[in-house]
Amino acid sequence: MKFTTEKLVRFHHCDPAGIVFYPQFYVLLHEVQEDFLAHIGFPEHKMVEGGTGVPIVDMKTEFLGMCRHGDVLTMTLELSRIGGASLGMHYEIHASAQAPGAPSALKLRADGVVVYSQVPHGKAVRIPDDLRDALLPYLQAHPETP
Repeated sequence: MKFTTEKLVRFHHCDPAGIVFYPQFYVLLHEVQEDFLAHIGFPEHKMVEGGTGVPIVDMKTEFLGMCRHGDVLTMTLELSRIGGASLGMHYEIHASAQAPGAPSALKLRADGVVVYSQVPHGKAVRIPDDLRDALLPYLQAHPETP
């Protein structure tokens, strides 16, 4: 199953040409991660208050097209792997079609790894069973090979 949310490209995401400035995509990807964790009942800010978090340790990103001010982005997150302490996350961003009735276009694909760890020390710890159970429905049945 994929977690899906929509985001509007705002002025602050863009460079002077009205195109999303590439570091802002990482902000958007983190927002999707935060939305996903809240959706499954583990808001990131509550985890941090409790002494754990899921910092990113790796990210591979393919920029496949431009996104512009005013675009509606459909963003998905699916888990590619659930390990002892780490999670593989697969993201996709599709932009709204410019012409009515035209299909949305894939603009970004990313694969990241986060590690469930103690905050602020960063020591990796095993993902607790209740969190693991909440994550399992979002695990890809057949992860794509990069």
